[in-house]
Amino acid sequence: MSNEDPFPSPVGGVPMASDFGTSIFFSLLYLSLIPIFVSRLYNKHSRVIVSINAIITTIERVIIFSLRAWQSRNSAERISPTLTTYMQVTIALPYIVIAHDVVALLRCLYVNSTKGSAGFTDPHDSPVAPSMSSSMHPLSPLHSPSIHLSDEIHIHDDPKKRFFYRWFTDVLKLAFLAATIPGIIGNAHYRGGMDNASTANEVMITRYLSSGIALFLILFVAALVVRARRLPKVEPIHITLLLSILACNASSAIFRLLFMYHRTTSLTSIAPGSGNTPLEKATFYIFHMLSDWLAVALLLVPNIRAIFKTGMWGDWRAVDPPSQEQEWARRRKEVKARRSGLIV
Repeated sequence: MSNEDPFPSPVGGVPMASDFGTSIFFSLLYLSLIPIFVSRLYNKHSRVIVSINAIITTIERVIIFSLRAWQSRNSAERISPTLTTYMQVTIALPYIVIAHDVVALLRCLYVNSTKGSAGFTDPHDSPVAPSMSSSMHPLSPLHSPSIHLSDEIHIHDDPKKRFFYRWFTDVLKLAFLAATIPGIIGNAHYRGGMDNASTANEVMITRYLSSGIALFLILFVAALVVRARRLPKVEPIHITLLLSILACNASSAIFRLLFMYHRTTSLTSIAPGSGNTPLEKATFYIFHMLSDWLAVALLLVPNIRAIFKTGMWGDWRAVDPPSQEQEWARRRKEVKARRSGLIV
C-alpha cells in the first residue's frame, strides 16, 4: 500500500520474507515461558497474580509473531491495514503494563518494610512481614521455600507510613494510564493516519506522548527502587530484579522515541526510516522485542511470590485488616506451618 502523503512509519516495519525465521524464533521464545507460568500456577508456593500482565504479554506475543510469520509468506496480507494497526497497538503497550507490574512489586517492598518483626497476617494472603535469608531466594520454578522465623528483623510497626505507601503507589499506578491511553488511541488510529494527513499527525503526537510519559514514569519508578535499598527487609536481589526489568522497559521506550519521527509513503518501502531496512529491523528485534521478552522472563522465571513476599494477590488492601482477623489468620497459618514441618 502506497500513499502520496507520508504517514508515520510502523514500528517494526511490516513482515517481509526475511522476517519469517525471526518471527518463528520469537514466537518459540515467548512460547517457552508458558510452561514456566503453568508450573508457577500449579505450585502453591509460587502461585501469584501480581505478574499476570507478563503471561498475557507472552500469549499475545506468540500470536502476533505467528501472524508476522504468516504475513511474511503472504504478500497480500503483509500490507493489510487492519493487521498493521493491530500489530502497532499490541507492540506499543506491553512494556508499559510490565512497568506497572513493577510498581505492584515495589509496593510490596515498601509496605513490608513498615511491618513490625511479627508483622500482621492477612487472611486473604496479602504480603507478610518475615524477612528472607539469602539462602532462601527461590529462582527455580518449583522451589518451595521454608519459613525461618528466627531470621526476622525486629522493626517498629508503622501503620501510618504503610498507609501512605499504599496511597502513593495507587496514584502511581493510575499515572500509567497517562501513557497507556494515548498509546491505545494513537496506535488504534494508525489505519486512519495512512489516508489522512491530520490523523497521521495525531497518531504521531499521541504515540510520542505515550512513549515519552512511559519513559518518565519508568525512570521515576527506578529512582524509587534505588531509594528502597535503605528500607528494612529489602535485599540486593529485590533491587537487581526490579532495576533489570525497568532497564528492559526503558530500552523499548527509548527505541520507540528514537524511531517514531520517521514517516513513509508505503508500508512495503525499504527506504531508510520505513522500518523495513535490515538495520531498522535488527534494532527493533533487539531493543524492543528482545528487551520485552527479558522483562517478561524476569517476572515469570524467578519465584516472585517468595522473593517479594507478595502472597498470591499482592498488597491489594488500602488499609490493614482488623486485629482480630489478623490474629485468627496468624494462628491458622502457624498451625498449617507446623503440620507441614516448615518451622525450624
